[in-house]
Amino acid sequence: MKLAGCVIKDSGGKVLLLHRNSPRRTQWEIPGGGVEDGETPEQAAVRELKEELDVTVVATRQIGSRAFEEDGMSHEYYWIEGKIADGKLRLTGSDGGIHDGFHYFSTTDMRQMFDELSANTKNFVAAVECKEIEF
Repeated sequence: MKLAGCVIKDSGGKVLLLHRNSPRRTQWEIPGGGVEDGETPEQAAVRELKEELDVTVVATRQIGSRAFEEDGMSHEYYWIEGKIADGKLRLTGSDGGIHDGFHYFSTTDMRQMFDELSANTKNFVAAVECKEIEF
């Protein structure tokens, strides 16, 4: 399964994460979701940010990707750097209410709360730390 997320930074370089609070998972994660048929990872990341947080995002570039396994399924996750072009962050509830908050975190913060991160976000932190991706 192909997934894409949008890496949004604030003016201090911290990364926006959503807090998932669902029966299956409680974790912090990069906003994003599945890449639909006929969609590029960039288009999926932009669409997901509009659906989840009601903001219009401009995708600036793909900064990396990694595969991971979860629930017995293989996923390829693409990280897309983006900038908010319009709107104010707010949870829309269009995800069935599984997200209950959002916050900006530094990669140092994320390392300190590593056990609270999604598998994909753990991969992102590892990729930044080993300089596999730069943003």
